Amino acid sequence: MANHPGFGVLLTRLMNHRRKDVAWLASAAGIPETELRAVVAGTPPLASQLDALAPALGFHVADLYVIADVPVPVALTPREPAAGAAIVGLVQIMLALPTDQRAHVHQLIDQLSLDDDERRSPPPLVYDQHEAGSGALLANLLCLNRNLHSPTAAAKILALLTEGRVYLAASTISGIGRGRVALTADRVAGFATTLGIPGSDLAAITGVELRETSGPDDPLAAEMARLLWNCRRLTAAQVECVRDEADSMLVAVPDDAPGADWNRVRHHHGRWWGAPRH
Repeated sequence: MANHPGFGVLLTRLMNHRRKDVAWLASAAGIPETELRAVVAGTPPLASQLDALAPALGFHVADLYVIADVPVPVALTPREPAAGAAIVGLVQIMLALPTDQRAHVHQLIDQLSLDDDERRSPPPLVYDQHEAGSGALLANLLCLNRNLHSPTAAAKILALLTEGRVYLAASTISGIGRGRVALTADRVAGFATTLGIPGSDLAAITGVELRETSGPDDPLAAEMARLLWNCRRLTAAQVECVRDEADSMLVAVPDDAPGADWNRVRHHHGRWWGAPRH
């Protein structure tokens, strides 16, 4: 079981991977170089430092808190921890819809809002990164920071966004989070796709070398990764409403329709519902 190596080590790995140095990062983040060198040397980062480093490194601020193994501030946490199943259903439908209908759903999500006092206190990190290291880090980024929580929901999202290339059981996700199941190149690449984080960055953070040959970038998977992030601000009820709106866009697939011409989403009362591919 690999322990969390410390934020300073992970930050150094990222800088080395990007061929940047402390002076560059300090300037980009607006942090005194002496302060950043102390963090790199092992001083626990301050919240203000993480807030400044995240945009300089191209990370969501909440994700950098998880990477640093620091509790995510309440204001940066997902709204409600019960939205995972509805999010999976929404993503499954969105993957089938054409561009214009997906744009309508994205717009609907952007228009939904909540009062700040409706935000609930965040649960603790699901997996212990100090004990389980990189596996717990990735599981927390996906389960906690993407508001999925359930390993079952996380496993389904991984399979959907990687088109089945990373098809894991919920118990495997849990095992990764507990440091009992090894991280492989394919699994790290799958987490990267689902999280919307460059695979090379996750490889540097986890210390898992990716395969030299990788598939082409998938714009639709990247869009769904952004959708996961945007759904963090919604309650479970709101996600369910958005999912229902997306579901209403599905149409009955003709019985004689060629399989290659339709995205089939669900089978109900002897009929497939989905959307044409062209």
